[in-house]
Amino acid sequence: MWGRSKHKIGVILIVLLWVGAGYAGQIDLSLDDMALTPAETAWLEKNPVISAGGPLAFPPFHFFDDQGNVNGISAEYLFSIMEALGLEVTVRKKLPWTEVLEKARSGQIDIIACAAKTAERETYLSFSIPYLSFPLVILTRKDAPFIGGIQDLHGKTLAVIEKNATIDWLKKDGIAFVPYYVNSPAEQLRAVAAGRVDAVIENLAAATHIIQTHGLTNVKIAAPTPYESYDLHMAVPKTSPELLGILNKAIGAITPAQHMRIKNDWLSVRYEHGLQKSDILKWVATVVFMAAVILFVVISWNRTLKKEIAAKKKLIEELKDAMAEIKTLKGIVPICSGCKKIRNDKGFWNHLEVFIEEHSQASFSHGLCPECEEKLYGGQPWYSPRKKQSTEKQE
Repeated sequence: MWGRSKHKIGVILIVLLWVGAGYAGQIDLSLDDMALTPAETAWLEKNPVISAGGPLAFPPFHFFDDQGNVNGISAEYLFSIMEALGLEVTVRKKLPWTEVLEKARSGQIDIIACAAKTAERETYLSFSIPYLSFPLVILTRKDAPFIGGIQDLHGKTLAVIEKNATIDWLKKDGIAFVPYYVNSPAEQLRAVAAGRVDAVIENLAAATHIIQTHGLTNVKIAAPTPYESYDLHMAVPKTSPELLGILNKAIGAITPAQHMRIKNDWLSVRYEHGLQKSDILKWVATVVFMAAVILFVVISWNRTLKKEIAAKKKLIEELKDAMAEIKTLKGIVPICSGCKKIRNDKGFWNHLEVFIEEHSQASFSHGLCPECEEKLYGGQPWYSPRKKQSTEKQE
């Protein structure tokens, strides 16, 4: 099954250790591990010879060497399981993938060693539980325009293999692309390297092996796909439910350690979800540098601001003290005993009210006290009646 996750990044670094033909690590498996039903045991007795097929050139999973011998991880799983079941395997050699599917549909092939599940294939094939899983990635030339995901493949020319599951998955996601048909994953990647197509979607392990063995140094992993994993299953015709049950029990009986051993016999894979280490280091260095610059600017600005604030606070305090000093009358004030003028700090004589206004927050409103009023206006005819009237009001 496809695991779909649009939040998981899948550009992965992979290092392949190619072993070559032969099976370096057989799986330790026996019938006792499988708990077969009487019906399944009877089916094995009636069908001692199994016809098998698989992809023509899908290294490192299923391929044929120069002598016509089948090799690959999937082939090792198949032969190990068939040996444990006591079955003889006849391999249909070097058939095109479309013919493998057609012969499985018609019952001429009993088992396909490795196949991905699609809705169309499920109409005539039954799929075992998955025994291998690798991510699918988008590959382009290193000088190709940026591609960040499958949405960037709209209108692009893609190298595809006829009846390949990738075609169905892209169409299901509404990706309108131009197909460029080839016969194998190696031809797909050579088409990318030569610039005949824009991109290809391929299993990461297979793509990395082909890039290394064919020297396709101008091909890069451009982006992940929204499909979390590319699961490989064994597939049988719908008419063989007993064989499907047997395969599921056999695969289920393989321990995690045995799965790891058979994978390590063919390849060593290191997953690092994210980008290539060199890219990460460049980006981290850039981010760290920018962060350091920003931090330096912020710290410098804060220090300058603190100094300015401290200086302003000091100035305000000094002004307050000066104002307090100015507005407070204290000490000995020289005053004229005759005219009552006051001498300022510069030696000039000012009227009393002027001096006080300059040296305090007080202001003056002029009037006459009764004694001065009597002295100034006592001889006026209107003064006596007004004074009498004012006295009566006060009483």
